[in-house]
Amino acid sequence: MSIKTISSSEFDQLLFHHPALESLMVEQVEWFSNKSGNLFCAIAKGEGVAGWNYVILKRDKKGDLHIRKVMNNFFNLSAARVDLFLSMAEIEKTDCVKRGRADSWLPPVSARLAN
Repeated sequence: MSIKTISSSEFDQLLFHHPALESLMVEQVEWFSNKSGNLFCAIAKGEGVAGWNYVILKRDKKGDLHIRKVMNNFFNLSAARVDLFLSMAEIEKTDCVKRGRADSWLPPVSARLAN
């Protein structure tokens, strides 16, 4: 999976569809997208010790964005970023399986293990 950093203004253009996210994602610090541009993500710092959180938005077949995942209570930026990237990979993997395509970055599964 290829992840690219995007600008805050690029992500902010998406938020007019989701005003509730503005209150959750108060102090955004990092923004990402996947290569195909159907996943958009932001990491934000909230209040408290475990105040780091993130959101993943996903485009549907019509191109409309929907909240796919929201996670909170991370103790630092690094922990939130790692969990975000793992979640993005899982979402892409699930989408590929639903479309009947195998991911090229995943090793093949032995027939014995698949049964």
